[in-house]
Amino acid sequence: MTALSAQDVTTPAAGSAERKQLLDVVRAPLEQRLHRQVRFVVEQLKVSGDFAFLRAAMQDADGRPVSYVGTEFEGAADAGLMSKDYVALLRRSGGAWSIQAERIGPSDVAWTTWAKDYGAPDAIFAE
Repeated sequence: MTALSAQDVTTPAAGSAERKQLLDVVRAPLEQRLHRQVRFVVEQLKVSGDFAFLRAAMQDADGRPVSYVGTEFEGAADAGLMSKDYVALLRRSGGAWSIQAERIGPSDVAWTTWAKDYGAPDAIFAE
């Protein structure tokens, strides 16, 4: 993989078609798993080539932190093992984005090996 410089990394603007497309790719399966609508407060969204990295806080439709009640994550959340964050690595192939890796409610920096594991550019993970 070729090393990419900082200028090869972009952040899609709020309201842009690219940003909406990326968020919609992760939103649908996430909402199925959480059994509720999810809004994202994007903390980091970086795109380089055919890879994108998203780090966001999850909120419900009313803007409150997302609840894990009634989900597969409820027990872990009750034990204090779940954050309200969501992270995902996406890859574009044939013009369509798909999820390569994700973590719902990570309590650690789960993405530290994703560049190596998936061949993604290191630069998209830098804050």
